[in-house]
Amino acid sequence: MTLSDETRTAIERLVARFPERRSALLPALKLAQREAGYLPPETIAETANLVGVPHAAALEVAMFYTMLHTRPGPATRVVVCAQLPCALMGAEALIRELRGALESESIEVERTSECFGACHRAPMARVGDMYYENLDAQGRQVLIAELRAA
Repeated sequence: MTLSDETRTAIERLVARFPERRSALLPALKLAQREAGYLPPETIAETANLVGVPHAAALEVAMFYTMLHTRPGPATRVVVCAQLPCALMGAEALIRELRGALESESIEVERTSECFGACHRAPMARVGDMYYENLDAQGRQVLIAELRAA
């Protein structure tokens, strides 16, 4: 798959903003994934070329971060932080509730050990590029309703 001219231009503009080209790699891969839905090898290679880094470096980043996907998946992924603050505030219960409520939808709910960096707003989840914080009972119901409506 070849990236669109629009995405290529967005990546080139992004790279120009960083004093060190390599620093643009993660956001560039996120832009590429937004277009493709995931990061097949040819998209990773094309993004690496645009950023000016080795293909292996781009592949390492794509495989390291849980927000990047190297295989096709469901239309919607809900990723719940399971680090200690989120765990103490009910991350496992959140995962169970989301899975139970959304099991018949084309939505995947997964746990991650990657901290989302907002521990003071635990528990939290990421859907695409959107973060949902303070997912108490009411927040969970709002999130479930939004996911069903999408």
